[in-house]
Amino acid sequence: MFGINGFNKNYFLGVDFGTSSIKVIELEYKNGSIYLANYGWIELPPKKKVGEFEVKKDEFDDEENINLLKKLFTEMDIKSNKAYISMGSFRGLSALVTINDMEDSALEEAIKSEASKYIPVSLDEVYLSSDIVSRKSIGTGDENAPKANFLGKKERETLEVLLVAAPKEDVHKYERIIEGCGLSVASFELDIFSVTRALVGDNLGKFLIIDIGAKITNIVLVDKGIVRINRNINIGGDEITKNISTNLNVSWDRAEEFKKKNNYLKEEGKSIVLPILNLIAKEAKRVVELTSAGNNVNKPVDKVILAGGGSNISGAVEIFSEVLGGNVAIGNPLDGILVENDKIKEILPSFASRLSVAKGLAIKGAANHK
Repeated sequence: MFGINGFNKNYFLGVDFGTSSIKVIELEYKNGSIYLANYGWIELPPKKKVGEFEVKKDEFDDEENINLLKKLFTEMDIKSNKAYISMGSFRGLSALVTINDMEDSALEEAIKSEASKYIPVSLDEVYLSSDIVSRKSIGTGDENAPKANFLGKKERETLEVLLVAAPKEDVHKYERIIEGCGLSVASFELDIFSVTRALVGDNLGKFLIIDIGAKITNIVLVDKGIVRINRNINIGGDEITKNISTNLNVSWDRAEEFKKKNNYLKEEGKSIVLPILNLIAKEAKRVVELTSAGNNVNKPVDKVILAGGGSNISGAVEIFSEVLGGNVAIGNPLDGILVENDKIKEILPSFASRLSVAKGLAIKGAANHK
């Protein structure tokens, strides 16, 4: 874990609860700009050992994680008293739905009806939010056609609504952890929105984000600022580490070093990581091919952005470029954030991508403060 101290007011803390570690960023707003005040992460302890392989905990134990997070906050010497937090999107749901020609008075019930088609549990068990992301008017061609409550005569309307749901039980669990550390929760969201805010921001182009975590890879298609598709696949950096350890007959820790730093994997060892990254890339390609993003359906993706700890694997950009073509790059979530410490500035590129979600959370608070 790492940390640098901040001294002034106006701090905003983002906490990313991952499957393998907890990542934290603290930003400071001062003199009209946003500065990196602090950052850090702490690995979650192994749940069990299977042969030579450590299997990380999939579920959070409140007391254990409170203690871990308290330790991290203490070493970082955080200045914030509230946190912006996220939950893995694989625990929740996000979906774009279409609602046709609906009067305002009936819209809420229509949204709930659509949500029940996607959510496999009672709506009472989840927190549900919805946002109208686009409106499209359609001329009926019929003089006697009824007009929608919010449109002019002879027009009907199609709404695109983004539904987001999170199990109340999970939300309360994360809230208890933060509150157990003496902080309050400023906001809560799924991690796909945090990573999109960090890597795409206000850009209205068409982007594909591939966020490779330890156990889960998020594939997010963002078009005109809207998360059009989010797909989670149960494969990530741990599977690559396992392959390296098995093929090279080295320990888990040594395999992690090979994965992150050793150029061997870019050349002779490419065949070890290729099957895993190739599988992720092909699934990402399928997302692009199957999506229908409004008027942009035939528009190619402007950029493929790699994120998460797995994006730093030697040769990853080249492998994804072979499958997806076009512009592929490792995202820099700290682009536009000022860093005053020269030593930190020098080492940031080696791990910045794993802080994407945490930064997206913290910037939410900082942006609202402007």
